[in-house]
Amino acid sequence: MTRLVLVHGRDLDGLDPETLEKQWLAALGAGLADAGSPLRPTDPDASFVYYGDTLERLVGGGAPPPVTVHAPGAGTATLPRLLRALPHGELTFALAVAREVLAGAGRPQAVEAEGVVVDALVEALVAALGAVDRWLPGLSAAVLLTLTRDVYAYLHDDEVRRALDAGLADALAGDEPAVVVAHSLGSVVAYSVLATRATGPEVPLLITPGSPLGIRAIREALQALAPLEFPARVDRWVSVRDPRDLLALHDLTPAAFLLAAGSPGIENLRVTNRAPGFHAAAHRLDDATWAGYLALPEVAGPVGAALT
Repeated sequence: MTRLVLVHGRDLDGLDPETLEKQWLAALGAGLADAGSPLRPTDPDASFVYYGDTLERLVGGGAPPPVTVHAPGAGTATLPRLLRALPHGELTFALAVAREVLAGAGRPQAVEAEGVVVDALVEALVAALGAVDRWLPGLSAAVLLTLTRDVYAYLHDDEVRRALDAGLADALAGDEPAVVVAHSLGSVVAYSVLATRATGPEVPLLITPGSPLGIRAIREALQALAPLEFPARVDRWVSVRDPRDLLALHDLTPAAFLLAAGSPGIENLRVTNRAPGFHAAAHRLDDATWAGYLALPEVAGPVGAALT
């Protein structure tokens, strides 16, 4: 029997994992129905790897710094003070991600346009986050900062990485094949775990909707841990993104995510995500229909086929 393993993304601390799993399975069921599949995975069929509260506690024991920089100078009395509490490496990482996102959205000069002096690292990050809020309506600075802090903690803090990796390893325990669906930050965790496992269950399908793996700062941090490899136990890897999803900035082509010579290729699929912000895995709209990556037949169909 092939199992379904679900790995969520960023900023889900304080939420009920059972409710989240039901939402993911409901969205996936809607996508399967649209794909013409009779399959409807339920709770006993799936393992939902929830690390939201664990990550929130490990990263800092509290909410990420509030970011409400909507105009030049707004929030500058609070944000720099909060950012100065972060390590230099984390500030540099966050700034690199923010500037790449702005460039990917066609706003490479947005930071300078904010009129903020960028000599100091904190001021540069304040400027970049302000530009995100001003120029990128599908993304907020708070969301981007939360993602960068979580990814940085996972890639640079051994305690965080061990805790998150252990959760996914538990879900993959056993001999039965497992289809892994890993969204957003979850794709970083899933790649890291699967790429370092030479043994374990076969993974007929790894599907990574909304993945930030192609962002240069994230890719380089992964490369510092180990060379990029196609996971040995994975038969097929499909990267899915809506081009408007600025947290999934690049297709995972060799230009953005170069694997070792001779590796199988990563399949790249572009879709239209109807969820607000274009990034969510599962989101219920006001008309009670499901949106998000999992609700798309292009995503759900391959999952259903791999499960059966």
